[in-house]
Amino acid sequence: MNQPIAGKSSKRIESTRQLSYTVSTNDIVLHFTGAESSVWHHAWSGTLEIGPSVEPGDHTLFVSCAAEIPEKRITQYKIVVYKDLLTYEDHIKSYIRRYLGVCPWWIFLGILPFFGLCFGIVYYLSGQKAALMATSGRSEITKLKLSEENWLISFGLGSKHGVKQDDLVSIYSPDGTKIGTVKVKDVFSDVSIATAPRWQKIKPDYEIRLGF
Repeated sequence: MNQPIAGKSSKRIESTRQLSYTVSTNDIVLHFTGAESSVWHHAWSGTLEIGPSVEPGDHTLFVSCAAEIPEKRITQYKIVVYKDLLTYEDHIKSYIRRYLGVCPWWIFLGILPFFGLCFGIVYYLSGQKAALMATSGRSEITKLKLSEENWLISFGLGSKHGVKQDDLVSIYSPDGTKIGTVKVKDVFSDVSIATAPRWQKIKPDYEIRLGF
């Protein structure tokens, strides 16, 4: 059985001749296949050849890189050999991969379009609801901010819905109870911003209605 392996170095590796290794069993052999260096990293690559007679369990591999500084010259790796495929699958932490034999990332990528579709539907329905409410002069609060002096209330009704600066609009709780009125400060095409005193109890799920 062959298994790819790679390691890093803090110094440039000129050649695989600068690499050597020792391993705790003669049934595992490491073949260095290449070394690469760039501005971002320095690394070596190789292939572990694991013989059929190797004992299952933990084995230790030491890789020495002559290009490294002395305190980092030898790197230790842990090699785990399993008795059979069933034993290996029992040690896999992911339940999805253990019982279904599928990488969880593939499942995530598979259901990602579904979530995208759901988000699109919700976004569309939210827009339809806002448009329907606007035709009757109503809007949910889209943004609520408490400043030092008063509440700043953004809602989805603007000049095209007949809102004007300094208008008084009513505010209602979800159960239909009128809480009071707020004064429009800024008006845009389909959005307005109103203000209310700090003492007035206003929550994000409240509703704005034109008129009072």
